[in-house]
Amino acid sequence: MFEYILRYWTLDAAKSLENRCSVPVDIWDVIEENIPKKYEGGSVCLRKLYNDDFYLLCIELFNSHGLSVGDEIGIYWDPISSSLMFKLLTKICA
Repeated sequence: MFEYILRYWTLDAAKSLENRCSVPVDIWDVIEENIPKKYEGGSVCLRKLYNDDFYLLCIELFNSHGLSVGDEIGIYWDPISSSLMFKLLTKICA
Protein backbone atom coordinates (compact mmCIF):
# COMPACT_ATOMS: atom_id res chain seq x y z
CA MET A 1 0.00 0.00 0.00
CA PHE A 2 2.81 2.41 0.86
CA GLU A 3 4.61 1.92 -2.44
CA TYR A 4 1.50 2.56 -4.53
CA ILE A 5 -0.57 5.09 -2.58
CA LEU A 6 0.64 6.23 0.83
CA ARG A 7 3.95 7.63 -0.37
CA TYR A 8 1.95 10.34 -2.19
CA TRP A 9 -0.16 11.27 0.84
CA THR A 10 0.52 13.69 3.66
CA LEU A 11 1.94 12.13 6.81
CA ASP A 12 -1.28 12.92 8.72
CA ALA A 13 -3.49 11.18 6.14
CA ALA A 14 -1.23 8.11 6.04
CA LYS A 15 -1.17 7.91 9.85
CA SER A 16 -4.97 8.14 9.98
CA LEU A 17 -5.27 5.21 7.58
CA GLU A 18 -2.68 3.18 9.50
CA ASN A 19 -4.67 3.87 12.70
CA ARG A 20 -7.71 2.27 11.04
CA CYS A 21 -9.59 5.51 10.49
CA SER A 22 -11.66 5.95 7.35
CA VAL A 23 -9.89 8.38 5.03
CA PRO A 24 -12.02 10.14 2.40
CA VAL A 25 -10.61 9.96 -1.13
CA ASP A 26 -11.70 10.96 -4.60
CA ILE A 27 -12.01 8.27 -7.26
CA TRP A 28 -12.37 8.59 -11.02
CA ASP A 29 -14.33 5.90 -12.85
CA VAL A 30 -12.49 5.61 -16.18
CA ILE A 31 -14.40 2.63 -17.57
CA GLU A 32 -15.76 4.99 -20.21
CA GLU A 33 -12.45 6.69 -20.98
CA ASN A 34 -14.06 9.52 -22.96
CA ILE A 35 -16.54 10.28 -20.16
CA PRO A 36 -14.83 9.77 -16.78
CA LYS A 37 -17.02 10.13 -13.71
CA LYS A 38 -15.78 11.44 -10.38
CA TYR A 39 -16.95 10.17 -7.00
CA GLU A 40 -15.86 12.24 -4.03
CA GLY A 41 -16.55 13.36 -0.52
CA GLY A 42 -17.60 11.21 2.38
CA SER A 43 -19.16 8.60 0.10
CA VAL A 44 -15.72 7.29 -0.91
CA CYS A 45 -13.14 6.20 1.64
CA LEU A 46 -10.24 3.87 2.29
CA ARG A 47 -9.84 2.02 5.56
CA LYS A 48 -7.40 -0.47 7.02
CA LEU A 49 -8.81 -3.69 8.44
CA TYR A 50 -7.54 -5.48 11.54
CA ASN A 51 -5.76 -8.11 9.43
CA ASP A 52 -3.77 -5.32 7.68
CA ASP A 53 -5.78 -5.56 4.46
CA PHE A 54 -7.44 -2.41 3.12
CA TYR A 55 -10.87 -1.82 1.70
CA LEU A 56 -12.37 0.82 -0.55
CA LEU A 57 -15.92 1.93 0.16
CA CYS A 58 -17.77 3.47 -2.77
CA ILE A 59 -21.25 1.97 -2.86
CA GLU A 60 -22.54 4.24 -5.64
CA LEU A 61 -19.68 3.25 -7.97
CA PHE A 62 -19.98 -0.46 -7.20
CA ASN A 63 -23.77 -0.45 -7.61
CA SER A 64 -23.68 1.53 -10.87
CA HIS A 65 -21.60 -1.22 -12.49
CA GLY A 66 -23.30 -4.11 -10.72
CA LEU A 67 -19.98 -5.32 -9.32
CA SER A 68 -19.94 -8.65 -7.57
CA VAL A 69 -17.51 -11.15 -6.10
CA GLY A 70 -15.13 -12.37 -8.79
CA ASP A 71 -15.17 -9.23 -10.93
CA GLU A 72 -11.66 -8.00 -11.67
CA ILE A 73 -10.91 -4.30 -11.22
CA GLY A 74 -7.86 -2.15 -11.78
CA ILE A 75 -7.13 0.69 -9.41
CA TYR A 76 -4.18 3.03 -8.94
CA TRP A 77 -3.33 6.34 -7.28
CA ASP A 78 -2.80 9.25 -9.66
CA PRO A 79 -0.43 11.69 -7.94
CA ILE A 80 -1.28 14.50 -10.38
CA SER A 81 -4.99 14.56 -9.51
CA SER A 82 -4.48 13.17 -5.97
CA SER A 83 -7.18 10.60 -6.58
CA LEU A 84 -7.75 6.93 -7.32
CA MET A 85 -8.40 5.76 -10.88
CA PHE A 86 -10.82 2.83 -11.24
CA LYS A 87 -11.50 0.56 -14.19
CA LEU A 88 -13.51 -2.65 -14.50
CA LEU A 89 -11.22 -5.16 -16.22
CA THR A 90 -13.30 -8.36 -16.23
CA LYS A 91 -16.96 -8.86 -15.37
CA ILE A 92 -17.98 -12.32 -14.19
CA CYS A 93 -21.38 -13.20 -15.62
CA ALA A 94 -23.75 -14.53 -12.99
